[in-house]
Amino acid sequence: MLSTSSQTVEAADSATPPRQNSRVRWFVRIGLFLVHIGSLAGAASLTPGEYAFQFGFDAGSIVLVSTMFLWILLWAARTRGLLALFCALALAQVGCVALLGLHFQAEDRALRPMMEAFKTKRAEWTSRLERFQLDALFEMSSGKRQLSITDLQELRTQAQDGQAEVDQVKADVIRSRSDTERHISAVSPRAARSFRQGVETTGPLYEKEMDLLKEHYAECEQMLTFLIARQGQFSQTSEGLRFKKAEDAETFDQQIGTIERTQKELASVVRQLPQD
Repeated sequence: MLSTSSQTVEAADSATPPRQNSRVRWFVRIGLFLVHIGSLAGAASLTPGEYAFQFGFDAGSIVLVSTMFLWILLWAARTRGLLALFCALALAQVGCVALLGLHFQAEDRALRPMMEAFKTKRAEWTSRLERFQLDALFEMSSGKRQLSITDLQELRTQAQDGQAEVDQVKADVIRSRSDTERHISAVSPRAARSFRQGVETTGPLYEKEMDLLKEHYAECEQMLTFLIARQGQFSQTSEGLRFKKAEDAETFDQQIGTIERTQKELASVVRQLPQD
């Protein structure tokens, strides 16, 4: 009886297939950990550099928390089921990060031509105003350039035209800002808000620059009108203009001082403006 029972047990044991080890080895978890880091970094690299702050604001905390959760899950994974769960969640996380990066890329491609067009217009406005520079007036008044009434009259007309051009440029700036913001808003309301905030920050400086430039042209026109009216009452020397009447010399010096103060204030404002 005993031998028969022993043989039965041995037969039953030999017929039972050996259990496979379902535990996950440590080097598999380390390999998946490294693959996850590389995949996550690659997905994040799809975000353009100028959108890095926005990426952090929109998804930084979510990515950080989900990454810590996934790493804890991977560390605790001792079975193939938990390992499969980690892989699925990690793939979903990397996919979401990649989709967000691709979204930022598409937004950047749409917005970049608009911003470049606005910068081009700004350079055009600067070029338009530079055509009315009155350096020749100061070269004449300092004796570095031969003075003539004809040149003074042409410079006065140029100063008048400069004031009108400043008003035209200011109107163009306001219209262009409004159009650019509207076009940006159609692509990204967030980018439109950012553009509007930038305008609110630098706009007053640009407006002050325009006001000072117009004031400068008006002061130069006043001095040119004064010199034209005093024709024959002064002479040009290598050291500057010499007036026959002391009151004319005093008036001229006051006008020069006013122009110089405006120029210094204008230069100070220009230094505060952002450099593109």
